[in-house]
Amino acid sequence: MSLQHPMDDACRTNPGGAAVASLPALDGAQALSVLMYRDWFGGSEGRRRVEAVLSEALGPDRADSALDDWDQLLEELVRHARRPLMCHHPSCQCVGADEAVFAQTLSLAAEGEREEAMLMLSLVIRADRLLVALNAAERAGRAVRWCARSLCRAHAGGTPVH
Repeated sequence: MSLQHPMDDACRTNPGGAAVASLPALDGAQALSVLMYRDWFGGSEGRRRVEAVLSEALGPDRADSALDDWDQLLEELVRHARRPLMCHHPSCQCVGADEAVFAQTLSLAAEGEREEAMLMLSLVIRADRLLVALNAAERAGRAVRWCARSLCRAHAGGTPVH
């Protein structure tokens, strides 16, 4: 007899759930992107955590704008996805294919690598929505990158870390 993870059947039929990386292998902004993505799809409590991360790092005014960008991006992904998007459990250390595409898209978009970010987005959404999603990804990606840096500084306590 073998044990099966409840996601195994879903992952077999939807490649977006296939594990392609681990959270510790990602840089800070990419890992935060994955965790916020999971939280966003995890219901109202998770959405409040996303709001809290943005508010703590950006301040209330910038956080409202960043939350609008985040919401627009996720709305584009959900409404115009080529197939249902997948995410792993919030405590899972694996990173699914859709989560990895999302994290890489935000990272590339935040760095101004528009063509590369658009290519990543084309894996999950329809072509006619790429520019709208890309514009939101650029803004959301910069916000997440700022949040990750802020969290890193807070955890380091201003002390250089080797």
